[in-house]
Amino acid sequence: MRKFFTVFLLCFAVSTFAQSGILRGKVTDKSTGEELIGANVILDNGKGAAVDINGEYKITAEAGTYIVTFKFIGYEEYQEKVTIEAGKTITVDVKLAEGNQLDDVVVSASKFEQKIGEVAISMNVIKPDLIDNKAVMTPEQIVDQCPGVEIKENQVSIRGGSGFSYGSGSRVLLMVDDLPMLAPDAGDVKWNSLPIENMEQMEVLKGASSVLYGSSALNGIINIRTAFPRAEPQTKINVSHGFYGNPSGTQLGTKPIYDDAGVIVAYEDSTIDRSIQKWNPNTNYYIASNFLHSRRIKEQFDLVVGGNFTTNQGYRLGEYEHRGRVNFNTRYRSKNIEGLSFGLNGNHNRTDATYFFLWQNSDSVFIPQGLTDTATTTLSIAKTYRTNLDPYITYYDSTGNKHSFRGRWYNTSNYNNTNQGSIANQFYAEYQFQKHWKNELTTTFGLMNNYSTVEAELYGDHKSHNLAVFAQGDKKWDRLTVSGGVRIEYFKIDSSTTEEYNRLIGDTLPVKPVIRFGTTYQLFEHTYLRASYGEGYRFPSIAEKFISTSVGGLNIFPNQDIRAESGWSAEVGIKQGVKIGNFKGYFDVAGFVTGYRNMMEFTFGFYERDGTPWNFSNPPGVLTVDNFGAQSKNVENALIKGGEVSLTGTGMIGKVNVTTLIGYTYIDPQSTIDRNNMDAADSAYFMTFSDTTAMTLKYRSNHMFKGDIQLDYKRISFGVSSRYNSFQKNIDATFVDPYIGNLLLTGYADYRNARRVGDIVFDARLSVQITDHAKVAFLVNNVFNREYSNRPGNVMPPRTFIMQYSFKF
Repeated sequence: MRKFFTVFLLCFAVSTFAQSGILRGKVTDKSTGEELIGANVILDNGKGAAVDINGEYKITAEAGTYIVTFKFIGYEEYQEKVTIEAGKTITVDVKLAEGNQLDDVVVSASKFEQKIGEVAISMNVIKPDLIDNKAVMTPEQIVDQCPGVEIKENQVSIRGGSGFSYGSGSRVLLMVDDLPMLAPDAGDVKWNSLPIENMEQMEVLKGASSVLYGSSALNGIINIRTAFPRAEPQTKINVSHGFYGNPSGTQLGTKPIYDDAGVIVAYEDSTIDRSIQKWNPNTNYYIASNFLHSRRIKEQFDLVVGGNFTTNQGYRLGEYEHRGRVNFNTRYRSKNIEGLSFGLNGNHNRTDATYFFLWQNSDSVFIPQGLTDTATTTLSIAKTYRTNLDPYITYYDSTGNKHSFRGRWYNTSNYNNTNQGSIANQFYAEYQFQKHWKNELTTTFGLMNNYSTVEAELYGDHKSHNLAVFAQGDKKWDRLTVSGGVRIEYFKIDSSTTEEYNRLIGDTLPVKPVIRFGTTYQLFEHTYLRASYGEGYRFPSIAEKFISTSVGGLNIFPNQDIRAESGWSAEVGIKQGVKIGNFKGYFDVAGFVTGYRNMMEFTFGFYERDGTPWNFSNPPGVLTVDNFGAQSKNVENALIKGGEVSLTGTGMIGKVNVTTLIGYTYIDPQSTIDRNNMDAADSAYFMTFSDTTAMTLKYRSNHMFKGDIQLDYKRISFGVSSRYNSFQKNIDATFVDPYIGNLLLTGYADYRNARRVGDIVFDARLSVQITDHAKVAFLVNNVFNREYSNRPGNVMPPRTFIMQYSFKF
């Protein structure tokens, strides 16, 4: 009987196989030939498969005729009628074409690939072509072109989320390949060390994103995704040569009108004469070059090597920068273990430079305070090294589940002539498990460990440790997509640990929990409605807690009692696809509200050297100018309301290819301090506002406009960029104080009062594709030679002329 049953099963299996056939093949990008890993191949009976890391798929199905659908996010869907014969294998290879910009693939919103139209919060995608076209030396020049984003002395603010805090802390998390890239000691971004020569795209996510990314994602994230080789080897070389022009002679400004008591009562338009400015008579220039080579070796191994070399004389007296950077990406796709890939990425940057901090006076804005004598200058002469090594492993198991491990060792070493050196090491590791269920549910779980050590003249020696667990689910029902997640995080600096008061339980927790929720609804084919709510937080950096230094007449004091800041953001918006001729893109409108609690800001006041606030009732000694300076403090709660409209797209209109990135942002950033019921701390902080008639947060512009348009006709391209920021109503009162202000920044109060009209800056570029492999471009930045500042004491570059030569093989 047992033999009969065995024979029966064998015959049944043979019969079943004889009635079935195999459909297999490869799915690639139509233009590049690159394998589209993860693309879906689906028969009309519901059976299907995902494309593996070699770009191949395989489906076993009963004999018959099927409509087979091939689809991949960011590409146009393709269908083909296929007949599967019993006992035979049929091969169907498909090349998919890219879709419009509503089909752009992003990963930062939910840590897996999805269409940008299905993302529940505002997001911009910046392609590497814009970096090449604008001949930028560092990524912040491109980030500053993004709608709603502003760079203030290397610090990022999204929709007014941050004011100004020199070189310490960031409410926007900068990442490279989903891993944090903030310095372990100061918690700031080292822009010149980032490998922009190897950038697949830059994703800017606006709003609290701490659930997936942790501390410092309070205001949003910027994720630089590096590229891996295409099917064919590629080499790119860019060389640019720039000259800084002379400052402007005249410009539009305002003139204060005083009453009989000497009080300013109004302003009128006027012309500002800058011809008396003292200026370095030498013609200053820079030379920058970068290269990238990528190729596949024996089909299994991917290699990318890039680098950048820059020498810059700067546009200010005594300023220079010499920089070299090399980076690499590797990936090995296992032949023996299906679904396994692993590799090591790395980047090393060395910079020799002087750093300009404060101007000499309002008529010598390009000359450093204290001139260039090392005994008196505020220029800092420094050597810096930035190194990161990033091992990773990715494994797709037999059921399509994704297991990934990413690690990073990040070292920042600073050596300078002002006894402010530091060496910091970060050891970061994250494990992530992701599952795509059959009912279009995606679940993501992760564990994170982040450990840092700091040895510094500037801060002392310290250690920090950060642990987190997070989970998120994304579910799609036809046109509706819903996303939600939670994160629990523990943070420790030395012996100081997380202490978070939870209003629900009425007690303090040793961990920080945050949540997020978002939804999108596809109203029509290219119309997406969205709404979202997310919480965020930021723990203080080691610098903010322990910094003790002096630059010129400006003293900085430590504050070991500073606490974490937290916040939330809510948004509703609509993303509408547009088509004009062959131009395809999307028009986006959003309204948003952001709240902050215990905001950290560097605040001027009188302190003892250890950071203890000066006790005027029982003074500890004789009060001197050495006791006056700034300290990072938890000063206020705030609410920022606003709206944003943008247009992003590319395509042919007639015979011209048009590419746009345009946006206008309005914000109303208000402190929530009750002016009629202030305690002593609120009153002391409120008096640090330069304009006490308003509760506007310091260093914010109510109106921002960013625009970039490129026109390509045959081998000729022309582009224009513009940036507008309205006048900042509020800054620190210290800088405009008649006595202390003149000690710190001579003449700044009058300088500011004469420039209350906001700033608009234009850049222009023209390029010619000489051959299929070579392009030459001429660029002018700050075309109308506008004199403008991004913070007190720091004037941005005058008109700059650039030649760029680009080669691709």
